[in-house]
Parts: sequence; structure tokens; C-alpha cells
Amino acid sequence: MLHDLSHRLAARGHDVTVLTSSPESETRTEFDGPVRRVLLRRRTGPAAMTGRWLNSFHLFGWDLAGWLRAERFDAVHCLNYHDAVGALAARRAGARFRLVFQCTGIPVRRYFRRIPFDGLLFRTAVRHADAVAVLSRFAHEALAQDYGIVGTLLPSPTETARFEMLPDEAPREPYILFSGDADEPRKGALVLAQAFPAVAERLTALRLIYSGRASPATRAAVYDAVPDDLRNRVEFLGLGRAEDLPQLYARATVCVNPAVWEALGNVLIEALAAGTPVVGARHAGIPDIIADESVGALFEPGSTRLAATNAAGLSDAILRAAALATRPETRARCRARAQVFSWDALTLRYEGLLGSDAPPRESRLSRPPAAIPLQ
Repeated sequence: MLHDLSHRLAARGHDVTVLTSSPESETRTEFDGPVRRVLLRRRTGPAAMTGRWLNSFHLFGWDLAGWLRAERFDAVHCLNYHDAVGALAARRAGARFRLVFQCTGIPVRRYFRRIPFDGLLFRTAVRHADAVAVLSRFAHEALAQDYGIVGTLLPSPTETARFEMLPDEAPREPYILFSGDADEPRKGALVLAQAFPAVAERLTALRLIYSGRASPATRAAVYDAVPDDLRNRVEFLGLGRAEDLPQLYARATVCVNPAVWEALGNVLIEALAAGTPVVGARHAGIPDIIADESVGALFEPGSTRLAATNAAGLSDAILRAAALATRPETRARCRARAQVFSWDALTLRYEGLLGSDAPPRESRLSRPPAAIPLQ
């Protein structure tokens, strides 16, 4: 997102500098076309204080404050609360710019119980930034409920063009696609394996394909979750190549992301851009994407503490979405839905949020937020 946003804003005529970090021993400046990129030397704290209490993120925020004091910027867009607090420190020291903090996760207070100092940093960022952007309605409600802050709903855009390679009439292949980190429990690789037998009983040619990281332990758990006679229909592709993803999405019968606690769920947007119906949990940011059942299906996740547990509900949702794949109008409808989350649709909203003429936000919540449309 950082790369694409910087180039989109530069194409709109803005002078864009990206401040990031590098493990190299010296700070250096490079140019990526019209975008200037400054790579600050990544620092770590004393050995006794490393980890979540003091790490390179905290120190980057400190170093960032110095750069923001030394140069003149009209607007600063931060994707991390450490950076946002560094920007606020620069403003207290006299720098003048509009500060937008984009929360790329879900802003819940309990996340910070074991790291209270970071909790203080996060509260400072959301209370004093000129605008706080969140990726989904779920995140918008969490920010209001846990922090009393009115956020701006602004999804993370997806570059959709490269996923629209195959024509609408291109044939599909009989497989369910899971694209993501299968080693992360909340992503739902295991509950998908548990749901597969009921789907395979109805759709006897269907295979289950995992694309992404999957350790030997994860693969063993997935194979253990399906009957012996179905194990030859489960395949792990590994990380693979990024250029293979568009066709992998486009040829699938359905793409399934049964994750919980997804801030948005860009994998599903990519699949929709390829014209493939999708399945996700009715939790966090996923319902913002699957707004109706002409492009996919939602399932009730059951538990949301560590991972979804409702395998039966997931099986039913996969069957409903697979039925969509047989309809001639589905590809066009899926692609139209993906466009809502594309850079073409959202660039001007990002530019507007960063603009100096943007209205000041209400810092405190006076009433519960109304449902916010995505268009």
C-alpha cells in the first residue's frame, strides 16, 4: 500500500517522500521514479529492553520526528501508531503539517493489555491526529466504542488490473482456493479442511488448494482433518510466484478466506477482481466486501477468539458460492464489486483526506456512528 499510494499521489502532481527504514548501517536516499525514498538506519534498543517494550518501531518514531522537524511537509500519512506519535512530537517542536494516522488493524483496547506503553502511544495517536482512517465498518465501530473517536472509513485499495487477465467466458477448474498464511491459526486453514468433506460429498470433482505458507505441521493437521480417501484431493502450492496468482484466482470455482479478525480482507478483493465468487466469515472487515450473495457467501464463524470453528456453516457457504460460479453473469458482478475497493475508486479519497482543506474531525464521539457506505 505504501508503494502504490506514493506513486498514485505523485501521479496526481504531489511531491512525495517516503520515510521508511533499512537494516543497512547508513541512512540513504534513493529515487523510485518520481518518489523520493529515505531509508533511515534501523536501530534497536539495549539488549535488556528489546522485544515489545522497546524495539525498532519505537526508535523509528523517534528518528522520524527529527526528519519531520528538519524538512517542510504539508501532510504526513502514518501507517503505524509509533510513526504517528513521532509526527506529533515533531509538531510539538514546531513543525506544521496535517497528520493522518491510518489504522491498518482493528483498534481494540485489549490488544495493549500486555504492552501498556504502546497502549498509551496508540491513544495519543488517535486522539491528536487530524484524521484517523480505518479500513472497515467493524474497525470504525471498535474505534468509537473503545476510544470514543470518530474515524474515517477508508478501505485499503487493491490494484485490480492484473487480476482481470482472463475473459469472462474463460473456463473454470473444479477447486476451492485458499490464498494466505495457513500457519496463522486465525486465517482458518484448519476449519476449511474440516468443511471440505461435506462439500466434496456434493461436488465430487472438487479439489482443495492451499496457496501460501504452510509448515509441515500445518499440512499434517490439514491432512488429518479430512478422510483418507480425500487426501489426494488436497494440494499445497507453497508461496509460489506473485505473477501466477491472477490465473490461480480466475480459474478457481470459489476462493475461501475463513479468517476472523481481518481488518478488511484484500485476498477476497483480488479474487473478485479475477471474477471468482468468494466465501468469508461474517466477522470484522469481511462483510464489507461480501455485501450481497451475488458475489459470494458469508458464514457465521462460531468462536472468534482464535479461529473460526463453524465447519458446517462454512460448508454450506462454499456450496452457495460454488453455485454462483456456474452463472454467466457472475464474473462481471464480482469484478464490479472489486472496483469499489480499487485505486481508481479510492485515490481521490486518500488525496482529499490528506488535503489541507479537509474539514477537521470531531475528536470525541457524540453519538454512535451511522452505517457508512463504501461508495
